[in-house]
Amino acid sequence: MRLFWLGLIWLAGIIVGKASGLSAWIYLLGAGLGLACWLLAQDWLRRMGPGILIFSLGAFRYALAVPVLDDTRLAFHNDSLRPVTLTGIVSDFPDVRDRYVGLRLTAESVQYSATSGTQPVSGAALVQASRFGSYSYGDRVRATGFLETPQETEEFSYRDYLARQGIHSLMAEAAVVRVGGRQASPVLQIIFDLRQRAFETVHALFPDPEASLMAGILLGIESGIDDEVRQAFNDTGTTHIIAISGFNLTVLAGLVISLFGRWLGMRRGAVAAVFAILLYTLLVGADAAVVRAAIMGGLALLARYLGRQAHALASLSAAAGAMSLLSPQVLWDVGFQLSFAATLGLVLYADPIKHGFVQLASRWVQPERAAQWAGPVGEYLLFTLAAQLTTLPLTALHFRRLSLVSLIANPVVLPAQPPLMMLGGLAVLAGLISRPIGQLLAFVAWPFPAFTVRAVSLFASF
Repeated sequence: MRLFWLGLIWLAGIIVGKASGLSAWIYLLGAGLGLACWLLAQDWLRRMGPGILIFSLGAFRYALAVPVLDDTRLAFHNDSLRPVTLTGIVSDFPDVRDRYVGLRLTAESVQYSATSGTQPVSGAALVQASRFGSYSYGDRVRATGFLETPQETEEFSYRDYLARQGIHSLMAEAAVVRVGGRQASPVLQIIFDLRQRAFETVHALFPDPEASLMAGILLGIESGIDDEVRQAFNDTGTTHIIAISGFNLTVLAGLVISLFGRWLGMRRGAVAAVFAILLYTLLVGADAAVVRAAIMGGLALLARYLGRQAHALASLSAAAGAMSLLSPQVLWDVGFQLSFAATLGLVLYADPIKHGFVQLASRWVQPERAAQWAGPVGEYLLFTLAAQLTTLPLTALHFRRLSLVSLIANPVVLPAQPPLMMLGGLAVLAGLISRPIGQLLAFVAWPFPAFTVRAVSLFASF
């Protein structure tokens, strides 16, 4: 448990580092003070030393992550009120919307006029290109428009939302010209090509609106979801179902580890589950949010099944600490918070809920039968209930609403999500190899997304 608490102290240091805005050197002095207490002091002051050290290093890490703006940083050129031509690489899956295509551009250079020279820059921008353009991951493009700082209102900070993704500049209504292709990482290029093929396969195997929902849940591509369907998810407090980077992947990881453990034994089942989660992560595109969820859920749940609850909490804390070490802004990412909360819920409450269910059911049936009811099928409901206990407050906080209908809708809809993801994922994988086999599996998987859409729409009408 000591590692768990030290991890929380590290995270608290990052939060305070953002809130205080003090110089990084002040926190470095605090780290030196903590080290001195740990090594030289006595009694309670010595026991406090490691906490002071870790807390100060967390705040120091955040201070180092704050970008220093000069003319070599793209954000330096925001709000200049002059048109600029930005050259860069499309570094994520294009986000197709009704009126534009959102492109995450890793910047290479900027140019203010045809007669001026190009200025090499670093950083990322969100470029809103024409809806009718054709773009892919790895394209090198030139975008012309006005660079601006994303807006911030009392209700929602678009600036902070993009900053958590490493984006500090926005170019709306840009004129974009493609000048090259396949210019990014070859490994990621293969992954994104697979994701594009999987997206096309989903729409070939399933009808709409089920296909769009499956693309959102399985691949994280939400652009095809109808506005009416999306609003129904908002009204019923079930929007987190579409956020594959958080809640769903963690629940799926727990279920896969449990099922493989029953069939192959816990240790060999855990290894098989790791490969299953890795394959699924690649299928959904292996973007940063999904990788975080896979690592966090996989480590914590493996520790839970192979060891004790304390090991799982320590692994969860270590995973969160490692991710925040690489990118302190991750703490304010909704997907990260949902992943952390859902995994914490499974670690803390899955076993007590399961045991409580067995004891309750044993009042009416034999204990052996009650234990069977709490097996793989029962865990669909029990796992989702355990995760919901810790994610519901976050859902209310981030979406600024807590629908009373959500208290009914979530227990009804959530048990369908693990089989939706597992059967749907198998159908897509099979469809990538053989369309007829994939279509056959799609018939088996289709009732689950169909039930999800119709149940959410029904509850939204209440």
